[in-house]
Amino acid sequence: MPSCVPRNLLIIDDEAVLCWLLGRFFVSAGYAVDSATDLDGALERVTHGHYDLVISDLRLSGTLSEEGLVIAERVRKASPATRMVLLTAFASPDLGRRARELGVDLVLSKPQPLQDLAEHVSQLLAPH
Repeated sequence: MPSCVPRNLLIIDDEAVLCWLLGRFFVSAGYAVDSATDLDGALERVTHGHYDLVISDLRLSGTLSEEGLVIAERVRKASPATRMVLLTAFASPDLGRRARELGVDLVLSKPQPLQDLAEHVSQLLAPH
């Protein structure tokens, strides 16, 4: 998993329980974790914090919302080196293309097994 220096993760999901669960999982693996449950909180953290990787749900406020893409755009502007994972139960080729255009590194189906998500995070944060 991470090196001796904690890597900073931001977890964004409108389900507070999921933020808590993912946060606990990644903290136990040695990461420093912040979370946000809405677009305003996420944008505030992305703008003023430093994160090595952001994990965001696509939809934070409704069945057709795509706040995860707004967050991806802000991440790219605020911190181009930050890696970005988008979780969604609504993946499509069009969404994948638009996400990549905004700098999303990986679009994963939701739900995602914790061990699989941890492996993806570890790979994205590995030195190249």
